[in-house]
Amino acid sequence: MYIKRWLADKLSASLNVSSVLVLTGARQTGKTTLLKNEPIFEGFKYFSLDDLDTLAQVQRDPSPIINSGQNIIIDEAQREPKILYTVKKAVDAQHKPRERRFILSGSANFLLLKSISETLAGRATYHTLYPFTPSEYRGKKKPDWIIDLFKKIYPEEKEFPEIKDTNNAPSLTQILYRGFLPPVFSLNTPEEISIWWDGYIKTYLERDLRDLSHITSLTDFRNVMQLLALRTASIVDQTGISRDTGISQPTVHRYISLLEASNLFVRLRPFTKIKAKSLTKSPKGYFIDPGLVCQLAGYRSPEAIDDKFKGNLFESLILLNLLVIADIYQMNIYHWRTREGKEVDFVLEYGRDILPVEVKLSSRVAYGDIQNILYFIGLNPKAAGGMIIYCGNRIQKLSPNVFAVPWQLL
Repeated sequence: MYIKRWLADKLSASLNVSSVLVLTGARQTGKTTLLKNEPIFEGFKYFSLDDLDTLAQVQRDPSPIINSGQNIIIDEAQREPKILYTVKKAVDAQHKPRERRFILSGSANFLLLKSISETLAGRATYHTLYPFTPSEYRGKKKPDWIIDLFKKIYPEEKEFPEIKDTNNAPSLTQILYRGFLPPVFSLNTPEEISIWWDGYIKTYLERDLRDLSHITSLTDFRNVMQLLALRTASIVDQTGISRDTGISQPTVHRYISLLEASNLFVRLRPFTKIKAKSLTKSPKGYFIDPGLVCQLAGYRSPEAIDDKFKGNLFESLILLNLLVIADIYQMNIYHWRTREGKEVDFVLEYGRDILPVEVKLSSRVAYGDIQNILYFIGLNPKAAGGMIIYCGNRIQKLSPNVFAVPWQLL
């Protein structure tokens, strides 16, 4: 059964803007399912470079495929860059804008692959399909209320009895352990989940990374991924990873860049647009799915996850939600931290407006929990307000413009 993705409306709008739409995302996020089932792509001819015959044809001469129809979808397009030059020629040969449309999809982030992004410069719009958010999977509407916060339209205090845990509902720990890629929603036991993620990681190592770059040691690469997973939601310390693994720092840097290019890892940049002393300018690192983090970090059951690591997983889940929302509404996401210990987990930027966001793995919040948000707002009076995302079941007003919001509302 096809579950409509929140990104679909944005993709529809992009088809009216440019002739080339680039859709990226990690393996198994549902790109092919979206392209084959979303009504906006009805009538497009579909080709996948995962098909060896199609790939061989493209390697010989892409023209027959590109010229086989008015509107064309090329899935896993990063496997043969030659196809991109042929698409560029077809777009440039059009008699009028958007006479033809091309969808290029792949598990590699085309913006991070220099040769690809340069080939399509000025001709394409770029989008990322992330794993499901919990609300998206349940068929709920996009959280438009976040845009209201930037307009200083604040929510009313309200309780949501329906989001309280019930005896039959999975716990938050079980939800984090399972993850949010479409195939894992059909799995029932921790053993099944662990087996699936282990296969996912091995397939990724054996296929996608070797497509993108030569990996001299899969063991070294796994060691880097494991340390990044254990340190998820923390500052990316390449020097420390190099020291702890015995792998050279340039190699660590290259491996992290490959994870980013494969849409599996995100380096969240620091927010530096307000004046503050001793700002930390290093990025924070997150894998895009908490289930992947659990597997890489060596957890084989939800019960084995300790409270501190669960807090990091919960922060990763909130980032996943915010990444999906940011791609839809054209937001930027940052983190903010001073060397003295003042920290805001996420800073959302929408146009020229900003909103600090804290994440708290607790069912209760109080005024003392918003001190860093208030400090941040004090440094930047133009901030629209602030938000704590937590595990309670009610919207709570903590100051005139700072609110606690249950994570299930994202």
